[in-house]
Amino acid sequence: MDHILFFIFVVLSSVLLAKVEIQIEGKDGYAQSLPVTWRTKNKWVKNLIGGTSYHVYMWAFILALMHLPFVVGLPWTPGKEMLIISFLLFITVVEDFLWFILNPDYGIKKYKKECIPWFQDRWIWFTPAWYWWYTPIAILLYLGSRMIA
Repeated sequence: MDHILFFIFVVLSSVLLAKVEIQIEGKDGYAQSLPVTWRTKNKWVKNLIGGTSYHVYMWAFILALMHLPFVVGLPWTPGKEMLIISFLLFITVVEDFLWFILNPDYGIKKYKKECIPWFQDRWIWFTPAWYWWYTPIAILLYLGSRMIA
């Protein structure tokens, strides 16, 4: 039951975050139309954190919130940290996918390489390449967190 609740929470959180990002970015994903955000051309930074200050601060904020239980007294363990990082990676993939699906300017029909200019050079099969990196790492961290809980 814990597994089911975890993944329901991943999806619910992803829906909410996707809706917030759609409100902020509109049709111009990857923070392309945000007026005050820096961008990096470094492909590793882009792949890891989105390549914009908007994404760096958004994900840092989410990561900070996820650690609040430790700040207020819950004991920190490596297993709990693995679970947090797993959740962060899962939500990153699911939220990104849902951004397209829930965005009225995209939808499932426009979820393809040629319709998403900021992911043009980084697709494997039918999704952005980083989905294929983050998902197995998230699964391994999730399973590992259960083993050393």
